[in-house]
Amino acid sequence: MKYNLLKKIIGLENFETQNDNLLYICTSKNLILNNEIIYDQNNLVSFVKDFNGNIVFSTSDNNIYFYDSSTALLVEDYSLSEKKYNNEKIYISKRISRGVFETFLFSIKENKKTLITEIPWFVENEYNIFCNGSVLKKENILNNIIDWEINLGDCGVLRKILGVINKKLWVSMYRGGIDKNKNTLIALDIDSGQINYQIPNNYDISDYFVELIPEQSSILSIHGKISTHPADSPLIEINANTGEIIRNQRIESLYSENLKIGFWKVLNDKIYFTANKDVLNGTHIGVLDYHTLEILWASKVDEMRGNFIDLQVTENKIYALDTGSQLHVFARE
Repeated sequence: MKYNLLKKIIGLENFETQNDNLLYICTSKNLILNNEIIYDQNNLVSFVKDFNGNIVFSTSDNNIYFYDSSTALLVEDYSLSEKKYNNEKIYISKRISRGVFETFLFSIKENKKTLITEIPWFVENEYNIFCNGSVLKKENILNNIIDWEINLGDCGVLRKILGVINKKLWVSMYRGGIDKNKNTLIALDIDSGQINYQIPNNYDISDYFVELIPEQSSILSIHGKISTHPADSPLIEINANTGEIIRNQRIESLYSENLKIGFWKVLNDKIYFTANKDVLNGTHIGVLDYHTLEILWASKVDEMRGNFIDLQVTENKIYALDTGSQLHVFARE
């Protein structure tokens, strides 16, 4: 396996990829899709991609537009949330007074908005999951009834909802202060809200760099250490169905090369990653075999600016964005 630098795009703020289609906001606040400028008024704020194959975006003058081969005004005097509800609805908000906003769920198909009091952290076809600090609650979408509510304050503050597998809702919990490294993972029964599994906090689990990997039916946590010397990139894999610890180890192939992992993505039994060799800057990208953790390919990224802030992958390409607004695109041979 080998990747070569295909191109470097300079002046990029935010991007999304799908099937090797590239959509991004450039620093001049225009929206570009596969090298074609689809909005050029220099006032773009945010976008939502893959909206039934189309794009919704908002501008600094509080207008929201819909793009499908051409641009049309969708809503006036509202701003757009970058988090979408589903492929039919988006979140929009309107300023009522200084520091006061109202949020709505807007249906593109029906051209209808519904006032809501909070945005759910997680959405499925039949329910929403809301979070307030350490409190989780499940709302039935059909009747707007709260099915259950649970306070997980003894475990810390909710950091991330990983997803649902076989009716188990997995979440990561974070502790601050002197207990900041005592993070834990919890699986709740999606129907009752009762705790099925709780991973003890004596494992070196990341509260943020942890994901549900559906194709492996597992939870994967990997995070690097900040050091100029070789340091662990601890990996913990958990069976998402049983809560069993499958792997708890450092990644020896990275340790031997003094690579501390940063961002990572799993695709087709491979772990794509960014890494650094010193404290200040990301320097490398690479690919690990998911099962053996051997390095399949790794390369130093030349002409980096600062650190990596985003990593996205497709079947044949790797996209890595640095803090200098440069997108490094690598293609597989």
